[in-house]
Amino acid sequence: MQTWQWDGKPRWMKTLAIALLIVGITLRFVHLDRKVYWYDETLTSLRIFGHTRSQLEDSFRGQIIPASELLQFQQPAADKDWGDTLDALKGNAEHPPLYYLLARLWASVFGSSIAAMRSFPAVTSLLVFPCIYWLCIELFAAPLTGWVAVAIVAVAPYQVLYAQEAREYALWTVVILLSCAAFLRTLRQNTRSTWLLYALTVALGLYTHILGGLVTIAHGLYLIVSRRWSAIWPFMLAAIGGLALFTPWLLVIFDNLEQIHTTTEGVRVEMSIGSLLERWLTNLNRVFLDIDFNYVDIEDTNYALLAIVLFIFVWLVWRDRPSAIFLLALMAGTVLPLLLPDLLIGGRRSGALRYLIPCYLAIQLAVAHFLALHLTGRWFRLGRTALLSLTLAGVLSLIISSQATVWWIKSLERSGSYPVISQMVNRTEKPLVIVDRSRAIGTLSLIRLFDSHVSLQLLPKFRAQPIPSGFSDVFVLDGEQGYFRRIDRRHRYRAIPFFRPTTRTFSLWRLRRE
Repeated sequence: MQTWQWDGKPRWMKTLAIALLIVGITLRFVHLDRKVYWYDETLTSLRIFGHTRSQLEDSFRGQIIPASELLQFQQPAADKDWGDTLDALKGNAEHPPLYYLLARLWASVFGSSIAAMRSFPAVTSLLVFPCIYWLCIELFAAPLTGWVAVAIVAVAPYQVLYAQEAREYALWTVVILLSCAAFLRTLRQNTRSTWLLYALTVALGLYTHILGGLVTIAHGLYLIVSRRWSAIWPFMLAAIGGLALFTPWLLVIFDNLEQIHTTTEGVRVEMSIGSLLERWLTNLNRVFLDIDFNYVDIEDTNYALLAIVLFIFVWLVWRDRPSAIFLLALMAGTVLPLLLPDLLIGGRRSGALRYLIPCYLAIQLAVAHFLALHLTGRWFRLGRTALLSLTLAGVLSLIISSQATVWWIKSLERSGSYPVISQMVNRTEKPLVIVDRSRAIGTLSLIRLFDSHVSLQLLPKFRAQPIPSGFSDVFVLDGEQGYFRRIDRRHRYRAIPFFRPTTRTFSLWRLRRE
């Protein structure tokens, strides 16, 4: 799709893009291990090394162990091979295996530490830059837009944060851009080899994230809206070919539908329209200006940003309709399948930023094209000021978030109490922490923050066995009132609230003999 062509570009633009590239790459690798290794990341480590939740729970039956012993389930084991990794991944088939297999390969070379696990997505995220530049060439035929897009994504807060997350979203971002660029190139050249390449990107997208199929649907929607009828048949063949390559994992998904339904029940928890709207606006803000910590009220900024984005798309429809159709199709094809179920039957699918990465990439591309067109001509001062302000906001946001141990991407509800609880426990002389064995997997994040003198006891269903002696302090993590009543009646220990958060994260109780 070639619609616009520049004979040149502002001399300073390439310098700015390279400078922001250096800043963005640096920020992707700074403090890789500072933020808590939260629940979802611990599941990554658990699965890629071939461990399962049931194995973790069955390994402990009330014995007292060093807290660090639990970390064996976050590391490779001599008796676990690639077959065990595949078996563990099949137990959570909603996450296709490509990222996890690559992560295991990476860990076999660089280790299983937090920094090592996060360095893989950080390195992977660097492929975003050539991919988005290529997409801009195919979509806008504009090198200047490509440089602006590279500058924007280099310091885009959400992309840097996902680049430091031991999950598949940095890789998925790369695959989305690659697939879109390959699709447009295929339409332009229309050869067998380009259609085969596109089919491979379809399969690659599905093996990276199950929602990768929505990107392919968006491409089909674009063909229909733009009336590219001659491309429909080869597109369908390529899409079917990509799906055929995904068939082995598709069968795994069908075999585990009940488990997947249970695992993903969180996205079906009903959320009011007002709360969803707030989440959508907050996520849009995080694409460019991630200044909110713990949901600080910044409604004015959110609505202003929404108005600017809407204006840019109206302008794009007027100025460059073919490109606008592609970007709007990419947004509609990936947003509506998540948004409509939320509105019709309830849920919060569309409130998760990570599920809408294709949509936010489309927004970033539209903004980049708008700014690029205003870096030349009579509006160049306005365009330059807007670009500098936008990228500066991203840099400042990332500098602030890089200093934090907990940020929204680590789920404040789940992880917010980890630093507080670990500090409370670590300050005591010889602590014992009692946990229900069924919640062991939820403690893997917290265990990493405990000092070496902390001991752990995993009890089957909070069994009220005698409280061990020889410890300066005995704590109960996420205790139940029934357990507290039993140990009070049988062993004369009273539970005293030590840390009780208002969110669904862990609570901490101290046991004291009466």
